[in-house]
Amino acid sequence: MPLYKANAIVLRSWDLGESDRIVSLYTMEFGKIRGVAKGVRRISTRFGSSTLPFTCIKVMFYGNERNELKTISQTEIVKSFQGIRESLEGILYGSVLLELTEHLINGTHRDERIFRLILKYLTWIEHETGGIILYSFCFKLLCMLGFRPSLSNCVVCRQVSPVIGNKVWFSREDGGIICPACLRERQEAISVPCEVIELTKRLISERVEGLQAYPVSARLMDEMKRFTLYFLGQYLAYPMKSIGLIEELLRDDNQPMEQAGGMIAVAA
Repeated sequence: MPLYKANAIVLRSWDLGESDRIVSLYTMEFGKIRGVAKGVRRISTRFGSSTLPFTCIKVMFYGNERNELKTISQTEIVKSFQGIRESLEGILYGSVLLELTEHLINGTHRDERIFRLILKYLTWIEHETGGIILYSFCFKLLCMLGFRPSLSNCVVCRQVSPVIGNKVWFSREDGGIICPACLRERQEAISVPCEVIELTKRLISERVEGLQAYPVSARLMDEMKRFTLYFLGQYLAYPMKSIGLIEELLRDDNQPMEQAGGMIAVAA
């Protein structure tokens, strides 16, 4: 049975039996895979903490293409993202990032850009959290997966700038803006402020470093959350657990749901 080597990021892990653990990985070389790390929960184990989320590792595994579950034989930690683990906010925001990746990617979907995207945003979250970071990651990932929203012309008839007042209609089923004429048979469409559309364009096109200085009001962040929730609903089978935890954290701490680029939970 062939042995494979890969660079990987641990997305999720859960216990199997008394001593084993199943690990979900996104690898640079093979895309998303799942493997069993046998004996990982024993006191003396060669795996250590390398099979826990927020860990970038080098991994060796074996298994043929027909086996969905591989067998992990060896791991080496490249980066543990300790800064994320040291704060509750870091853990929660990092969890949203990993959970989005886990649930949006069906099958393996190998794409080196996605691996580098996850790595970059985990590195960023290690030092700074905030809703803008997660929105940026979310829409960049969606684009890489082929789900780029159409944000300029009507996605059906290609009419230019179908704006009504300061809002447009958006259909997640069609994947973009809808003009009034094409709206009639699309009851699931919602109205979206033009400033949300413009912010989404920036999230897709600009680097995260430049977005942190972009001033965003609480009202715009609320609208951004609503739009992202709606759009992601087309691709997620069920709500993400980590989103509710972030909102509870903010509510319990009595923090205002705003800042410039602020502490607003990304929607999912």
